[in-house]
Formats: sequence, structure tokens, C-alpha cells
Amino acid sequence: MDWIHLKKLRVECIVGIYRKELKKPQPLILDVKLGIDLSVAGRSGKISTTCDYERVAHEIRLLLRFRRYRLLEVAAEEIAAMLLGIHQNVQSVWLRIEKPQALPTLTKCAAVEISRTRENFPIETEESVFGHVDILLETADAGLYLLHIDKGKSIPLHYHRVMRELEWRVGGQILRNGKRIKKMAPKAWKKLQQHNYENTGKQTAILFCCDVPAFIPEDEILVDPPKSPKKNG
Repeated sequence: MDWIHLKKLRVECIVGIYRKELKKPQPLILDVKLGIDLSVAGRSGKISTTCDYERVAHEIRLLLRFRRYRLLEVAAEEIAAMLLGIHQNVQSVWLRIEKPQALPTLTKCAAVEISRTRENFPIETEESVFGHVDILLETADAGLYLLHIDKGKSIPLHYHRVMRELEWRVGGQILRNGKRIKKMAPKAWKKLQQHNYENTGKQTAILFCCDVPAFIPEDEILVDPPKSPKKNG
């Protein structure tokens, strides 16, 4: 197995069970190893045949900054599920998360360390009006999903009263609220914010989505399109 390493990635994150820990973000230090066959990239020189570690670093930062964790264990599990879900050529994830401010008078840091493979995250798939949804992981606090939007389909304009939502583009040509999005284009949706997506490309488009709490079907509230004025006569 070949490996891609990210060492000492620093992210500010809300994490902890004590009231003082929930008031402001504190630093986490991450070491990440991605198990992947690098032989094709080593011969072709094409980034599409490997895993873009800059993108991986951004994905980890986005998820940790959006979420509010009680336990490092949950953060580690979600990161592993997210990376294995988004990056199909990655076969395993090893990561260590250090929390330097956990026990400042007793030790240098507290940390968790996990190793996960695809077998740890069997993906459930659900059909949808726009295509299908891969359920990467649902924890007690959140859900991680890949939204596959078929060619010519769209996610209707909607909002949420309960869920907070983080989304970014994984691939494909997508309009968000009528505007084309490029690169990852991450967006954290607050409650009641209306949004929709349209696939304008020739291939399936993919979005990553994190819902807090995990997806609630009844909280996917569609916005009725404006009615055309009636013509006299």
C-alpha cells in the first residue's frame, strides 16, 4: 500500500463536553495518512489519478469548523467516512487528532488515533427526485451524504427549520441558486436560507452534504414557485 501524508494540520474547532469548551474554538492538530495506489500517478503525472492533498486539507478544515463536537472520537469517525466517500481511489484512512488544550496542567495533549477502510463504512443508497443519495455516515449528531444529481435534474428550491447544512461541490457542472459554482465552492446554510441546485452538465454532478442533525425528511421544506399572473379574458 502506498501512502499520502498530511502532517500537523492545524484546525480551530469547537470540541468538548465542558461549558467553557463550547464558548470558542480551540486548536486541533491532525496527522493524516491516505492509503492509495500511487503507481499510475507516478507514471502518468496526472493529478486525476491520485488524491489532491490540498483539497483533502480543505475538506477536513471545512467539516471541523462547521461541526460542534463533544468527542474527538466522533470527529475522527466523520473525517474518515467523508474522505473515503469523496475520494473513491483512497482505500484506507489513518488519522490522529491531538487536542493540546485538553489537560494543560497534566499532559502535553490528549489524542485519538484511528484506522479505517471502506469495509468500515458500507454505503446505503436512497433514490431521490434528482438522482440518488449515498449515506456515508450518520452519527448521533450529524449525517454525511453524497448527493448525485442526474443530467438535466435539479434539487428543488427548499429550506430547513431544524437542520444546519454544509455543502460543497465534488464534481460536475452545477448552478446554485442560478449561479455557476466553480471548484469546491463550500457553503454553510443557516436555518431558513433558501437554496437549490441544477445540473447543467452532460455527466452526473456530485455534492457533499453534512446535515446537523442527521437528515430529517420533514425538514426538507420546498418553496412553491411563484404563480404566473392570470391573464384577463
